[in-house]
Amino acid sequence: MTPEIILEDGKCRCLLFPGLLQNERAEHWIEVLPWQQNEIRMFGRTHAEPRLTTWMGPAYRYASIQWSDTLFSDEMARLMNVVQHHASPEKKFNAVLANLYRDGQDAMGWHRDNEKDIDSQCIASVSLGSTRDFAIRHRQTGQKWTVSLQHGDVLIMEAMQEAFEHSVPRRKRNDTPRITFTFRH
Repeated sequence: MTPEIILEDGKCRCLLFPGLLQNERAEHWIEVLPWQQNEIRMFGRTHAEPRLTTWMGPAYRYASIQWSDTLFSDEMARLMNVVQHHASPEKKFNAVLANLYRDGQDAMGWHRDNEKDIDSQCIASVSLGSTRDFAIRHRQTGQKWTVSLQHGDVLIMEAMQEAFEHSVPRRKRNDTPRITFTFRH
């Protein structure tokens, strides 16, 4: 499958494989993963993250959240191998952060996946369930791109974490869940 190029800027690329994993069931993953709502510290205040999350991979820390070393389930390893084939064959993924957006009120603000504990050169995101917008913004120019990610879509961000940030904005008229699996090295 040939991906759609969402943006290309020097060595930075964002690619979309529409419907690549359309046979995956969001409901299954909602039931089997150990979801939790973490508290995050921002601007000197503590807030509940506006989504549920879970982690598989080596110990990892972002913001004020610490994840312990957690093994991949066989099912998640299978999914990771499919994504790996299309994303970054030369660098093997070893971790996944899963996000459950319960409805359109759950969101993710502007951020970069640039923590020192991960290699952010290639991050692959799998979307399952409800369609949601994925917004990208250039940090210097402010130029924006928006992609409506649908069930089964796989989005690949290559070398984007320095120059770009991304978000999942709220969507008021959405009352169905969406999961993203963000695979990384």
